Amino acid sequence: MSDEGWWGERLFAAADPRAVWARSGSAVPFGALREETARLTRTLTCYGIRPGTTVAVHGTPSFTQLWCVFALWSIGAQVILLEPALGRAERAALLELSAPQFVISLGERFDGQGLFVPECEVLVRRRRGGLPARTPHCLVQFSSGTTGRPKAAGRTAASLLTEVARLGSLPLMPGAGERVAVLEPIAHSFPLIGGVLHALAVGATVVFPASADGAAVTEAVAGSHAVLGRPHHFAQLTEAAAGTGLPLLRLAVSGGDTLPAETAGAFARRYGVLVGQAYGTTETGVVSTDLAGVHGPESIGVPVPGVRTRVTAGTLQVHVPCSPHPYEPDRPGPDGHGPDPYEPRPREGGGWLSTYDLVTRDPATGALWLRGRAGRTASGAQLLDIEEVLRAHRHVTEAVVLGPDPVEAHVAGTDELARTDLSAWCRRFLGEQSVPRRFHMVPELARSASGKLLRDRDRLHERGWAPRPGLAGRRR
Repeated sequence: MSDEGWWGERLFAAADPRAVWARSGSAVPFGALREETARLTRTLTCYGIRPGTTVAVHGTPSFTQLWCVFALWSIGAQVILLEPALGRAERAALLELSAPQFVISLGERFDGQGLFVPECEVLVRRRRGGLPARTPHCLVQFSSGTTGRPKAAGRTAASLLTEVARLGSLPLMPGAGERVAVLEPIAHSFPLIGGVLHALAVGATVVFPASADGAAVTEAVAGSHAVLGRPHHFAQLTEAAAGTGLPLLRLAVSGGDTLPAETAGAFARRYGVLVGQAYGTTETGVVSTDLAGVHGPESIGVPVPGVRTRVTAGTLQVHVPCSPHPYEPDRPGPDGHGPDPYEPRPREGGGWLSTYDLVTRDPATGALWLRGRAGRTASGAQLLDIEEVLRAHRHVTEAVVLGPDPVEAHVAGTDELARTDLSAWCRRFLGEQSVPRRFHMVPELARSASGKLLRDRDRLHERGWAPRPGLAGRRR
């Protein structure tokens, strides 16, 4: 692996051992971080893990999880970080794709509970048929898989350090001595890099909620200066018990999914802090930000200094210095299956990576505005435009529209929704040609392991998705 030793030498070797590195209930000082990382480094080396060894890490979110990652980086291994909420079949498929030489399992599985524990058991297993690192990436993560199969994305040590430096140049990011509540699992890109690694680099303290329930999330944020989360976290905070205050909070950043305007407005009214945005991909890291929230939830902000972007045929592309794809020879298209229509494909010398997100750029401010995903209906309507119209209905809480042919709307909402003529509602605002051919009304929409709404028909069928009896395929 390249840049061996980059981790400990550059980010936490010089920190005061008494300073608090992280909290989740109790405090963990930098001294404990170093000792635990060093201990695991010795242990994992005894198992035969060396520079260039591939190691998959999955299991209970914990300080132990972070110590394992840090130890593996200190050794020079390639870390394959798996989402903790993955099901058995999904995890097996990703292990088959990545072919790690070792698998580290952390603690017991607490499916769906979103627990964070201070420490847990570490089980190291050698995997038969595993392959050493085939690329210089020190970190491999997987996309959410909302529009197809999860795709592997690799990051080099240089790219991680570059992103940490870019984030550190943004004036509103957490600084030395501040506390930042990180509400997402660190298997996701932004919580790991924008949360944990940035905090290490500047001397901030990371705070993890003990569980995913609203009380634990509120407790983690209550004493923090900044919070990084997803839209549902800000909805939880808005719904916190009467009298709850966030007296130190000065920065709130949402990422990973579209922030509903009503959630942003309710949070700002209650706590006096605008929710900002951080937009990026697993392959590239953070691309653009609006940390102050001045452009509103519809904007994904201004490209971060040093990130090269362009808009081709309305689609946002990001320049990467080398290929972020560690395994697959051909990147799929926006439906998750077909070939990628954008050239050139990033290779060793770098190139332009398509995000498949349709954007417009404000010529006055440089801010990017998300307009939808690549792929339209036969009439030319954007699928996200149809979703917005459906979500505007007072009986609809969530909606996903799949296309391009046939166009189907999957809708969840109140009990009154079953008696609602949604096709007439869509016709009123979109026109006859843009009305979905089918409406499926379900108690709740299916989500990926990372919590994003699934937008892939094959994965929905694999999950056993089925509409309410008697309503499948009806044009209402």
